[in-house]
Amino acid sequence: MVAKSSGEETSKTAGEGIVIHTNEPYTPDNNPYGLPPGGQYTHKTLHFASRLPRWLFSILPTTATMLTEQSWNAYPSCVTQYTNAYLGDALHLTVTSAHAADRGTQPNATGLGAADLAVRQVDYINIACGADADAAAARAYVSGTGGGRAAAAGVRRGPLRPRWFAEGDGGGVCMCAYKVVKLRFKVFGLQTRAESWGHYYGFRAAFAGYHRKLWMWLDEWWGLSVADVRAMEEETRRRNDAAMAAAAAAVGP
Repeated sequence: MVAKSSGEETSKTAGEGIVIHTNEPYTPDNNPYGLPPGGQYTHKTLHFASRLPRWLFSILPTTATMLTEQSWNAYPSCVTQYTNAYLGDALHLTVTSAHAADRGTQPNATGLGAADLAVRQVDYINIACGADADAAAARAYVSGTGGGRAAAAGVRRGPLRPRWFAEGDGGGVCMCAYKVVKLRFKVFGLQTRAESWGHYYGFRAAFAGYHRKLWMWLDEWWGLSVADVRAMEEETRRRNDAAMAAAAAAVGP
């Protein structure tokens, strides 16, 4: 469902969105994080100027409002790194993910070293809680009250109660996505503020929203083959390219 989410974000604001450059299996020569063989590599450019807070946007040139995203996905493990041509080494941003069939009980699912564990802060995100519209929509969808079924045929998941992870679901099946975000923004006078904003607004909200959508779109992705997913990703790439090109043409030279 990364593909669908990518398509939704593109040109929601004119000229902004996600450009997909590469989507292919990674090779041993392109596996800097030592993930298991057979995974997928993606290379994207994220145009996101309107997502930045005004205090940050006002002092940055246009080139600083674009991020290069490179991701190595070898489910259940994934590493994504972000770079910016303008900021260079002043920006260090990686997201390491591990998925496990548990309820968030592992003390170190991603294998952090002692130094990282000493400064780590743990934040639990419950996709069924919160007062925002996405949380309400997720609960309504999987309980059958929001215009969608409780689950795709044969899946039998839901309803998503506020403490669904503690109560169990169906036969007790549960999955936790463990994510470690490392963010360093070494710009004098902005470091603390930018890092705090990035952790909370840039990622926490995004993680909650995206995983809620996984529930809300369950009927669409359950049962897809790898070939189905690749076809969906290619169609998303074509649509994103067309949307970005149309936005550029509207602005003119």
